[in-house]
Amino acid sequence: MQGWILAFLTVLTFVGSNIIFRRIDSEVSPAYLNCVRTLIGIITFWIIAAVSGVFTLIFQFPITLWIWLILSFIFGQVIGDTAYFIAQKELGVTQTVAIALTFPLFTYILAIIFLNDTFSYIIIISFIFISLGVIFINYGVKKSKITTDSSEIEENTEKEENKKSWRAIFLAFIASLAWAIGLVILDYAVNEITTITEIQESSSVLANVVRFPFAFAILLGMVKHSDGKIIQKKSKRVWGLLIVASIIGTSLGAYLYTEAARTAGATIMSLFSTSAPLIAIPLDYIFNKEKISWRSLIGVLFIIIGIAFVIFLKP
Repeated sequence: MQGWILAFLTVLTFVGSNIIFRRIDSEVSPAYLNCVRTLIGIITFWIIAAVSGVFTLIFQFPITLWIWLILSFIFGQVIGDTAYFIAQKELGVTQTVAIALTFPLFTYILAIIFLNDTFSYIIIISFIFISLGVIFINYGVKKSKITTDSSEIEENTEKEENKKSWRAIFLAFIASLAWAIGLVILDYAVNEITTITEIQESSSVLANVVRFPFAFAILLGMVKHSDGKIIQKKSKRVWGLLIVASIIGTSLGAYLYTEAARTAGATIMSLFSTSAPLIAIPLDYIFNKEKISWRSLIGVLFIIIGIAFVIFLKP
């Protein structure tokens, strides 16, 4: 399958699963959610690797490749996904996706710093649009929290809400930066696996066989620290939605993500990721009845324009 198709399907599974997670994020903490979806990912990829007879190939990987794979999930899943889910509880799906998917910009910046890419004025223009977008989104979130039957808000309450929205925006940017680092590392690591095993079709599965157990161990520690045991009493509805969203976003999504990183590369992945807010807006409204203010919508559009400058016009 062509890389751009995989990249688009990756975005679709990402948005779809997060819209489902949004329906239960008041009942499940971000760390708990991330831990369960990672456990389901382990089960999925270990079964696929065992059935296809490629599981033992992971023992051919040099220690340096294991380190790169571990670093890719630390940045991508442990830091990036957890920060995203925390921000999503405050901002909602559409606005969090819009901010978090600025990671093509961070990818470009990292390439300038570490890969000696040429600096361009385009990056300044992009920063301007993204900054305007964040300001509009924050203002829109703040306004949406004002109920129509109250003409005035207590000053301390308003300050607290403003502080929470800025904190959520900061976490969304942390997710963006972590995803950028993780994607660049994963792009390199998966192609190394293909070189070592000479089996292109299984490299994405093998990468996730290595990555997910380490991610689960770290996330399990986070859950025990904040929530106690991972197996807590939850309603059938919560477990049903959690499992379905995990299969869509983690089992299927992680495979598509890894395979797209191998076949399409980080640049194409970044290109298609910018379409996520446009997919999220109608789906989030249909399934969660979550409206977006015109201020936040302008902010989303500003961010998309800013990222488009980086993707289409950078040298």
